[in-house]
Amino acid sequence: MLHERAGAWGQTRDMAMALRDIRKAFGDRSDAPSLDQLKIALRAFFARRTDLSPTQVKYVCYGVTVPHDDTEDGVRIIDDRALFQALMKVLGDYETQEGRFRQCYQGLLQGYFGFRRDPGEKSQAHQNWINLRRYLSERLPAMHAKATSREFVPDWLGTLNEHKNLLTDNPCGRYADMFEAGKTDELRALFGGLGIESNSWIWDEVVMAYVRSVCERGDAEFYDALRCVLPFLNGRADIKLPQLLAVRATAMIVKRYAQCRSRPEHDGLRDTCVALIGNPWLDPTAWHARVGYEPAREMVEGWLKRRLIKDFFEVLAKDGAADLRRLHYWLKWEPQISDMWFVLGADARNNRTAAFSNVRKRMGNRERVLEKSTADNNAFIMRIGPLIVIEFGLTGNACFFFSNTTVPVTLSARAFDLSDLKNTDRMLEKHSHHSGWEDRFDSVLSRLLDERSANGHPPEASIASGQSRPSSSQRIATPRVARPDGWEIQELLRKCAKHGISYEDNRPKRGALWVLLSDPKRSPRIAEELVEMGFKYKEGSGFWIK
Repeated sequence: MLHERAGAWGQTRDMAMALRDIRKAFGDRSDAPSLDQLKIALRAFFARRTDLSPTQVKYVCYGVTVPHDDTEDGVRIIDDRALFQALMKVLGDYETQEGRFRQCYQGLLQGYFGFRRDPGEKSQAHQNWINLRRYLSERLPAMHAKATSREFVPDWLGTLNEHKNLLTDNPCGRYADMFEAGKTDELRALFGGLGIESNSWIWDEVVMAYVRSVCERGDAEFYDALRCVLPFLNGRADIKLPQLLAVRATAMIVKRYAQCRSRPEHDGLRDTCVALIGNPWLDPTAWHARVGYEPAREMVEGWLKRRLIKDFFEVLAKDGAADLRRLHYWLKWEPQISDMWFVLGADARNNRTAAFSNVRKRMGNRERVLEKSTADNNAFIMRIGPLIVIEFGLTGNACFFFSNTTVPVTLSARAFDLSDLKNTDRMLEKHSHHSGWEDRFDSVLSRLLDERSANGHPPEASIASGQSRPSSSQRIATPRVARPDGWEIQELLRKCAKHGISYEDNRPKRGALWVLLSDPKRSPRIAEELVEMGFKYKEGSGFWIK
């Protein structure tokens, strides 16, 4: 059955099914003692640590990762440094007894493969597991040599010696190509000879090795492999990675994609990133911590914003060519749109079709309710630097331009009245979508942004149509009293990343946000904006704010 499937391993489902078959064929094989025998031996070891019979010592080795009491979360030898060292000391007396030590070694090996790892964990248990790996690796050559000299090498020992990579920090790299291509001979020998159980971390490492190998390929091969990799990351394959490993693998894939020469929008990668890492524009801190590569965050942020803009003008507002023109126009401004809100009428909120359900899911906490309007109308609110721009779904509605400081609604509110979104007393201007409106909108936005910049507002958006910015001498470098908004911080950090300026955000730990511009002369315009936003300068370190 395994051979019949080998030729089809290029497809994700076939790879997963073949791997499941290997598990089924070899995963339940074990010569370990019963759980009751383990518990009795473990209690004796916990009580006195010495004066154990050879059989008890062997059972303790098999139970190195088993709780000593009847609870699943009880203390294990591997959890405690003193207990682990005590066992290693006991085993020192057995290393000269070839047969008995080999049995103890086999028990430790089962514990090594059966340990429930947390990839991000720095616990004592994890450190002891690393020490156990080192112990097994260091003693394997001598044990195998002695068995060879006696012309009696147990099958499991011969298999382990052929796969000594399993006792290194790259245990499964050699299996990546085999996993993808269906060359299962070594995997079958490995799992048959060692009796590794189906829930061992080894299976996760095989998949992670495959992900790493995909990331090391050229662009064309990398693109082609994504269709097989993504199901393993988002839980749609038979093998489901633990959450932390899935996040780590997704970070590897999206960083590699961001380094490709061509980076077309990839819906599957975008949705996987949002599900596992978070929304890159609403939660940049999570991306900094989990991915740590700003070009990847900006790439996915752009994809997501563009997808939402398309959602509004294609799904929520179907009026033909006029909406396609608006779609193409605002897509041009996507890099300057730092935040968006979608205010839905009753029809869009209550539509249960897959298309509308998916749109609302993508909007997340940026979905709002439109009240005192027709059921088929919706509103699209954009923040562009110091401006708030509001478009409406139904054609015939003007586009309204507000200052961020005078917008007539609280953007965090759950619902907005249509009349508030069209408040002519608070608006800067409004403009209709008549012939040639695109050029007119460019001029309006350029002028309003220039006016806000000259009046001391932070000039966060560049001009999409190519107009030049005011010189730094036109800006007012006076520290503000009010704390900067989150969108201002986000735009500033984006600008720092583009200029190669690092930053450290310690605010989640009640610390400060540091922009590591130790020499303001290196980037005087950034330094000036930092001062305007209330950052304080520490010589030799950079700018900070809490």
